[in-house]
Formats: sequence, C-alpha cells, structure tokens
Amino acid sequence: MYNPGLSDILLTVMYVAILLWMLIHHQRLTEWRWGAGSYILTSYIIYPIVGAFWFFAPYLLYGEIEELQLFPFLYLAAMLYIATYPALKYDRLNITSIESPSMYIIYVFTIVYILCTLLQIPDMVSHMDEGLTKIMVETEAGSDLYSETMELNNDNTFTGSSFANIHIVIYNIFAQVACLLFFYYLTLEKKHYWAIIGLGCCIIIRCLTSIASGQRTEITMTIFDIIVAYGATKSMMSVQLKKIIRYALLSMGLIVAIPFLALTMSRFAERDGGINGGLVYYIGEAPYYFNMNALDAGGTRQGDRTCNVFKKLLGMSSPDGEFGVRESYPHLKMSDAVFSTFVGDFILDFGVTITTLLFVIFSAIFSMSIRCNAPNQIPLHRLLLAYFAMCVCMRGGMYLFAFSFRGNLNIIAILLFYLTLVIDYHLRHKYAKQYE
Repeated sequence: MYNPGLSDILLTVMYVAILLWMLIHHQRLTEWRWGAGSYILTSYIIYPIVGAFWFFAPYLLYGEIEELQLFPFLYLAAMLYIATYPALKYDRLNITSIESPSMYIIYVFTIVYILCTLLQIPDMVSHMDEGLTKIMVETEAGSDLYSETMELNNDNTFTGSSFANIHIVIYNIFAQVACLLFFYYLTLEKKHYWAIIGLGCCIIIRCLTSIASGQRTEITMTIFDIIVAYGATKSMMSVQLKKIIRYALLSMGLIVAIPFLALTMSRFAERDGGINGGLVYYIGEAPYYFNMNALDAGGTRQGDRTCNVFKKLLGMSSPDGEFGVRESYPHLKMSDAVFSTFVGDFILDFGVTITTLLFVIFSAIFSMSIRCNAPNQIPLHRLLLAYFAMCVCMRGGMYLFAFSFRGNLNIIAILLFYLTLVIDYHLRHKYAKQYE
C-alpha cells in the first residue's frame, strides 16, 4: 500500500491555495459580498481539506491511494473555475431585483407541483413506517434499505415504469425549478404565503422521502440546491426576511438531521472506520480520486453515464442504470462507484479534449446569457440559467454529475420551463412596445 509523502502534502496544499486564491480574487471583485459563487468556491476548498484526513491517514479504512501528480490538480482547478464562471459573473452583477414573468405561468406551475408532491405523501408515509422505523432500531437496516433502493432505481429506467404515473415524473424532474421558485416568491414585495408554505412543504417532503428510502444523496443535493438558490436571491431580500429564512432553514435542518444521522449510523456504525471515517471519505474523496485516475482511466464510457437518457432519446444504445454502465466498462481504472467531481465524470465519458471543449462552450454560452435587462435587474428566465449552472457546480464539487441517467430529464424540464419563460418575456416586451 502506498504511503503518502512530502510531495503529496505539498501538492495538496498548492491545490487548496489555488482554490483559496480564486475565492479571495472573486470576493475582491464583489466587494466581499457573499453570493452563490462564493459558496461554491468555498465548498471546493472544504473538500480537499476534509479528504486529507482520509488520504494522509496512518491507515486507510476506505479505498486505495496512489501518488499524487501536479497536472491533474492544475487541470481540475482550471475546469472548476471555468464551469463556475457563470455563477461568479452573476455574483459580480450585484442583482437586486427580478423582472417577473406573467404570474399565471408561475401560479399554474406552483399549484401543479404542490399537488404532485402531495400525492407522494402516502408512499412517503409507507416508507417512513417500514424503512425509517427499522433504521432507528436495527443496525443493518440502513444498508439493506439502501441496497434495495439502488436495485429498484437501476431497474426502473427511463424506458420502463418511470412514466407510469405522470405526477411522479413531474415531482422528480421539476424539483430544482420548484426550489428556485420557493426563493423567488420570497423576493416578491407581495408575499403569496400559500405558495411559500406549499413549496416549502414540498422541499421538506422531498428530504424525508429520500431518507425514508435509505438514500442520503438526494437530501444532500437538495440542500446544495437550497444553498445556491438562497445565495442567488438573498440580495433581493430585507435583513429581517433573511434572518427569518436562516431560522427557518435551521429548523428544517433539525427536522431532517435526526433521521439523517440515524441512517448514517445504520449504514456505517458497524463498518471499520465508523461514522466519522465514512463521512470523511465521502466528503473528501473526489479531488483525490480525480488526481489519481481520472486523466488516465484506460478508456472512456462514450457518454453512457452523463448522457444516458439523451442517447436513448436519439435512438442510440446505452446501458441501463449505474450498474449497467459499470458492467459495460470493467476495464476502466475508476468507475462512478467512487466520486471524482463532475469534471471527472465528464472526462471518464468523453476524454480530456472533448471535456475541455464542452466546459469552455458551456461557460461561454451561460456567461453571455446571464446579463441584466435593466440596472441590477435580471429576468427570471436568465436567473433560471444561472441557477442551473450553480446547481451543476455545487452538486458536482463533492459528488459526480448529478444530472446523469434519469437526471437528464431534469435538464429537459429546466429547458422547457426556460423556453416557456423566454416566450413569455418576448411576448410581453413586444406588446409593451406596441402600446407605448
């Protein structure tokens, strides 16, 4: 087993220093205002620091390590900055208001999404009764429930039963849009409390449903979405409202913390390293695995993970689910069984050259699209683009590309909602000019 040395320590310190410089440089440009981009860069700094307690441990309880190299860290830092640039640009615009669309569009979506979420309650209660109760009292229940859920998700593919109930599809694929709209309603001068309370309950139900199914990933991703949505809209809120939101988020955190910790204990308490070892490994593994294997994994997956559903929609063949992809590429040094950031996920799918081009194009298109239509004001459809870019970066710093597999449908949902808002925006401005 490889023993980390001084060179590994120096490379890790250098990588963290580069990320810290990015954050300080960004904060200077924003006059030290904290926004979503600031939160994302801060998270990038936290992961390698936490991961160091795993990589430089005197004995390793999870995974195998290799000697660190200079170029992978430099490349990763560069790609993270390029991908995060749209979020950083949004912070620097110092947005203080949102140009509202035709509100009937927002009302219709809100009502439909709340109803679709409420229809999940019977299933959630069933899972809570059968799954969460066992987690609280049985040591291995968390691992068993997690395995069962993973097998179900792997079998329930895009072409299978996932479209049997349209309300389940809407509930799942529009989750990110609903989270943003929750904070959008909070920025309005006239508060629509039915929508705020309804969408707030939707977020809580989503977290509890995830925990009851034995999965912590969905709740973690939801928390990340909340962080960037709040970071993107807090400049439009009063000091008193921001204080109320912080208390509300703290209360929500306490609501989900107990079952979340119970699930963690159930899954890791009996394993070597215990709870602390498992959390450190999961939180901090990504930048180190990227350094060790991502740039030389022994091949590519031909987009089968990040574009799985997109390929099927185009009539191309692609393995079903995570397990199907892993079984199709057993020769790769690294699979999505370990984290390598969303940068690593794209490299494993497309290789270094294509990934670099994709990131540059992505960043350029989104950066040009995120602009004000009036001093310090942005239309909701452009905020939606910025928010999507933020979610990709915030989720992918620790994890992988979270919009893979059926997550491709979330991208389609966001695009459809974006196009709806764009059409509404141009129609409103066209008619406004006619009556001037």
